[in-house]
Amino acid sequence: MYVRMTFINVKDGKMGELRELYNKEVIPAHKNHKGIRFVHLLECLEAGSEGISVTAWDTKADLDAYERSGAYERLVGLFNEMYSGKPTLKSYEVTASSEPILLRIF
Repeated sequence: MYVRMTFINVKDGKMGELRELYNKEVIPAHKNHKGIRFVHLLECLEAGSEGISVTAWDTKADLDAYERSGAYERLVGLFNEMYSGKPTLKSYEVTASSEPILLRIF
């Protein structure tokens, strides 16, 4: 499994608005992408202006196809006025888990 995380900082008072738009646009936009496992928005308990958007993918090929689709850039752009800084994107391979990894394709 592969995970993409976008680390964000939002302007004061904008997290609620960001959450609403995330639920309206980001989550539904992922439903038709092959290999998507989940889409989550994490909001920092200690710093209310910090968040992480997390998506998980079955295979590296699924993640790569999503990256090539242009959907990420379009979705990130929806939130530009809410960000207090540039989002940071990082991708990871899940190499250990409390859940069994049933399918692993290299």
